[in-house]
Amino acid sequence: MRSFFYTLLLLLGTAVLGVLASWQFIEGNLNVIIGTPPTEVGAKIYPDFQPESVTSISIKTEETKASFIKTDTGWLATEPWDDRMDPRAAISILTFANTAIAIDAVPRDELDAKLAGLNGGNIEIRLRDENGETLAMFRLGRRTPLLHLPEVENPEPIPTTYLLPLERGRKSHVYAATGDILPLFKDGFTYLRDHRPFYFNPLGTQKIRLRTAQGELTLARETPTSAWRITKPLDLSTDPTAVKTLLEGLVNLQAITVSDRAQVTLPTNGTSPQNDQIAITPFGATTETILDILPPATPDAAETRATVSDRPDTIFNLPLKSEPTLVSIPDLPLTVNDLRDPTLTNLNIASIRGIAIESATSPTILISRQPPAPWIATIKRTEQRANEQRLYELLKAITTTRAIAFETDAAPEDLSPWGLDKPILRLIFLAQNNLSLSVIFGLDKDGNLFAKRKDNASIMRLDNRILDQIATNPHDWRHSLLWSVSSVDLKSITRITDQSPPIKLDYDWDDEEWTAHSGETDVTEELDPARAKYLLGALENLQVSRWLSPTDETALAALVEPSLIFQVEVKIVDEFGDDTKKTITRALALGIDPVSKIIYGKHSDDTALFTLSPETFIKLSIPLLDQ
Repeated sequence: MRSFFYTLLLLLGTAVLGVLASWQFIEGNLNVIIGTPPTEVGAKIYPDFQPESVTSISIKTEETKASFIKTDTGWLATEPWDDRMDPRAAISILTFANTAIAIDAVPRDELDAKLAGLNGGNIEIRLRDENGETLAMFRLGRRTPLLHLPEVENPEPIPTTYLLPLERGRKSHVYAATGDILPLFKDGFTYLRDHRPFYFNPLGTQKIRLRTAQGELTLARETPTSAWRITKPLDLSTDPTAVKTLLEGLVNLQAITVSDRAQVTLPTNGTSPQNDQIAITPFGATTETILDILPPATPDAAETRATVSDRPDTIFNLPLKSEPTLVSIPDLPLTVNDLRDPTLTNLNIASIRGIAIESATSPTILISRQPPAPWIATIKRTEQRANEQRLYELLKAITTTRAIAFETDAAPEDLSPWGLDKPILRLIFLAQNNLSLSVIFGLDKDGNLFAKRKDNASIMRLDNRILDQIATNPHDWRHSLLWSVSSVDLKSITRITDQSPPIKLDYDWDDEEWTAHSGETDVTEELDPARAKYLLGALENLQVSRWLSPTDETALAALVEPSLIFQVEVKIVDEFGDDTKKTITRALALGIDPVSKIIYGKHSDDTALFTLSPETFIKLSIPLLDQ
């Protein structure tokens, strides 16, 4: 007969097994009772963590505690301040929990807690969901001496931190976890508080109001895809680059320090109409978020205080002088002239059909075309192919030149202070839809250059160098083709240099054969036919860089002793293309200015002088004989 105690023991054992079975059924495992197996090296410490489910963050040390909740407008702190949490800090904490990998593990009782920084003064973090359930809870110690190298090309070493999970059943091991968010928790958690006055989406912003000592202006747009315009004090186009700089600057504007309003004594006038202001209105909103910038304590102060309307209990100390890592107030484009479109014109080049160039010193030049025909220059009723390089320079200058300053927007009747009453240059552009644009240029008594569009009241001050890009002399607009030498009609090429004896190349087009003479000596055996053909190719359609006046003194001086002379003999053919058995010799002389190294040239059939590119000169100087 079994004893009473034996029967009782069986009943207790059955009960324990039943409890364990029920617990396993509820929890899915017995980790709470016997402990969770340690995370394997190389695995995530929180493999099931979902950052998007976190709605509260609690952080504490022995001295400080902070709590944060996620709202529709972002993360907010409930202690130790009632203010906005820096969203970048929240992202860093959640990313750390989501991506931390165990690169080493050690039993907790075998680790020197003091050495690991886990015995006091450490940081405890708890992340919960909307139901209050803990998604991750851990303690952070010091950085470990280990670095992690991810398995990618050109990996960057990742620091690691001692991490002790605090969930039930997971406290047996301490891990070297990838990542280091310890700097976030320095100085009493002050870096968790958002130091940026504005928290907004630039893509969803409809209006920006700016008030400075120079006045008040408003930037606005109708839709999120519309262009920004200045709507006050004038209706003006904006410079997209400047607007982008402003938006990025406002997003990144950051205080040196933030403090509670109760701890700061503000000037008695507080926010006044004299204070600078930056106000932002998103699409769909009826109120502005206003940054009120108080006057600095002294004219040379490095920072000043500011308040923002949606964080009334916070004071920002904003930098007034540029710093390498901070956006300061002077870095922001805040005035009309900072933000307005400074380009001289916004021409649609593809629509242009005609250009009139009216200079005070030269006859009017008309440049026109009807696509697909080429551009034609008409000067004194004479038509010729226009020089497309000069056209390119003109259009580039007129569409990319930016104003140095805006003198006035008042459309004054007296234009003489800027020399615009007697323009030195007028450009008229005619588009295919018969719309026209006229721009006049003038010089004041000090030689400063100004411009005004006929349809615009503004007067711009420009860099005088734009005049060098606008060709106003008739010879500038000659087509760049110097001549057209056909290999079919070529008889010979004689090249004379200042460094070697003259070489004459005779050419037989029918047999494609060359013969060469240096003086009276036949050097055909030494001639490289491929180089002779290359030289002919360079001469066939020779292009000049720029045409010059026949009286250009620098060019004439450089051509007194030419560096390179060509005598090209070609057949004369009749109107039917038949050989007349006669020839004509065309001469080309090239000289180099010893100071500027510019290459000047003269063609025997033309009085005009010209410049030649260094690349073309090198082609014409190619060695012809084998050394």
